[in-house]
Amino acid sequence: MQKLIDKLASYNTFIFIVIILGIDFLFLAFHFFVIVPWYENLFGIITGPVDFLDSVPFYVGLIVVALIVPLTETLVNQFLVIYLLLRFTRFPLWIVICISALIFGVLHIYSVFYVFCAFVGGFIYAIAFVACKQKKGYFYAIWVVALIHGLYNGIIVLLRWYFSTGASL
Repeated sequence: MQKLIDKLASYNTFIFIVIILGIDFLFLAFHFFVIVPWYENLFGIITGPVDFLDSVPFYVGLIVVALIVPLTETLVNQFLVIYLLLRFTRFPLWIVICISALIFGVLHIYSVFYVFCAFVGGFIYAIAFVACKQKKGYFYAIWVVALIHGLYNGIIVLLRWYFSTGASL
């Protein structure tokens, strides 16, 4: 785990963001083309946060999902959890990352399926957070991970809007 974190920490910020976003979107593709069909075949339709997006104007949803939520979740699920666990426990780093990811997943309790998928996202963000913290400290880690999370969410909202309205960007 430490070798992966060291390698990620060695990249400049732009390359690091591209790598983490790439991993995020690879998981999303696997999620949509493999996991979702399998899950829906066994258990039925998956529920998620789309009701919120359907109930507010597009720009409000985009601001909330791409700015407010990523910053809040980064502060709570990565900074607060990782900082406290590293400061007050002797847990190995991989356990700290898993606890952060588990809390991130549980806070996305739209369905058991969604918790699992959010756990994976939380795992990616926790590794990114630790790599950034190792490179330049907590403030850098907070803004880079919030930016990655915000870009990911923002792209998802824009794609959802584009495909649901038939609008052109």
